Amino acid sequence: MPTSTPRRRGRPVRLERDTVIAATGDMLATDGAGAFSMRRLAGRLGVSTAAIYHHFPTKGALFFAVLNARADDLQQPDLPADPRDRLVAIILYLIDTLHELPWVVDILLTGETYGRTALWILDEFVGCARTLGATEEQAVYLYSVLWRFTLGELTARRAADERADATRRGQAPPHWTESAAVDRLDDFPAAVGVLPQWTTAVARYDVRKAVSDVVDGLVANLAPDHS
Repeated sequence: MPTSTPRRRGRPVRLERDTVIAATGDMLATDGAGAFSMRRLAGRLGVSTAAIYHHFPTKGALFFAVLNARADDLQQPDLPADPRDRLVAIILYLIDTLHELPWVVDILLTGETYGRTALWILDEFVGCARTLGATEEQAVYLYSVLWRFTLGELTARRAADERADATRRGQAPPHWTESAAVDRLDDFPAAVGVLPQWTTAVARYDVRKAVSDVVDGLVANLAPDHS
């Protein structure tokens, strides 16, 4: 009785880690994190998903590898000598850098930070805070406050970018001030007073001033209470 010959398997496809990271970065930049999947990435690379999971056991691990790879390419900026101005410059640099990666907000909102490559930022920040009189615990608090401010600024910028894109396509969504319930306005006289000037005031928003104001408030509270 003839016996069947087992089918020989081909040699596994060799997939370099850097190739996976580069392809993922391209996909995130083009379609964002929401449209990304390991299956789509595998199809793009012409491999099985197992070949990708061999390097990255989770999608989150892959995204952070992309983030770290991008951060490795960034040059540390020239920072002012004054510690207060240095703090402001660090946060502005962080905001502007992360804004270039629209997909990163969804990842950072999970509670993670910028990864190991952000240690120089943390080191600079803590050093400045300590020079300004903060204890180590206060320095952590200052960083936490400004990190949350950074996430809020990134989220607002992404929303503004999406609104601008929709406007360019002729599909501008109505501003919330235009859709306020008219029959409820009499109940909120303070809000009614600012609605007509809301968009103009928001248009004057200056992120440098905002960061400076927050930093100044935080630093002022470092002073000992003599009351």
